[in-house]
Amino acid sequence: MRLRDIVAVLLLVSVAIGGKLYRSDQENPPDQRRPDPRLFEPRPQDPVARGGHPPPVTGRLLAPESRNDPGLVIEESEKRQSASGTAFSINRDGVWITARHVTDGCDLVGLLKSDRRLVRVLRVAAQPDSDISILWTNGGAPALALNDPQLRIGEDGYSFGYPKGDPGDVHGQIVGRRKMISRGSRGTAEPIIAWTHVRRVPDRGADLSGISGGPWVNASGEVIGVHVAGAPRRGRSYSTAPRSLNSAIGRAQVSPRADFAELPSASALTAGGFSGFGSDLRRRLTVAKVICLVGERWRGRT
Repeated sequence: MRLRDIVAVLLLVSVAIGGKLYRSDQENPPDQRRPDPRLFEPRPQDPVARGGHPPPVTGRLLAPESRNDPGLVIEESEKRQSASGTAFSINRDGVWITARHVTDGCDLVGLLKSDRRLVRVLRVAAQPDSDISILWTNGGAPALALNDPQLRIGEDGYSFGYPKGDPGDVHGQIVGRRKMISRGSRGTAEPIIAWTHVRRVPDRGADLSGISGGPWVNASGEVIGVHVAGAPRRGRSYSTAPRSLNSAIGRAQVSPRADFAELPSASALTAGGFSGFGSDLRRRLTVAKVICLVGERWRGRT
């Protein structure tokens, strides 16, 4: 038999054996497992797209206060003319919080009502070690809740008040700790929280002068700081550290008491709805405009 014929026979034998093995494999297939059905379950829609709250913040915890925290220097100046700021209620009986620099140098302080009349502030307790003043009036408004949480980098917060004297709100995110150094008659240094602006409503620029004294609240609507300063060129705002507010309240011996049933729902505290929440607070006078009168006589009727 010629070599060519031998090769042809061997090739036919190989094909026949391979086909038999293939059929045997098909008749006795290896065990198969069903894929995990969870791999094919539809993913839930992004809660932000549904208009709900964003997922819980998972950023790292804000580092403890340190003497090495970056400094923010504020030059204090004595007031020579009337000005305005923001305050918020912490007790329905007439206890309010604002920034100390809003009330410093004022001959008289009042809160502006919706009918443009002033409610006279009967007493001002300016804190010696933080940019916070506590105010007392005869009667009050629905009060916000306070909280001293563990803050995280990237956490959302919202501030409400009267930037440049007009209603306005800002959505921010925490970027870190700072130390505010006030140069002037007091010469204080206090821990503060730095926020970067995400959105301002209405957006009249990053200069929010007049919102000082307004609340910074978390996604649950709880106050975690007082708006005390800003850096417009960087799109930043600064609030008091939570412990500063707690210390001021303890020193003044006042009892915060939130009116949850009379406050807007915290479900509105989203990237798209926070301004409506702020408008509701101003309508209820929970957030009010502070008027500082310098060299003027009281003309209010309440």
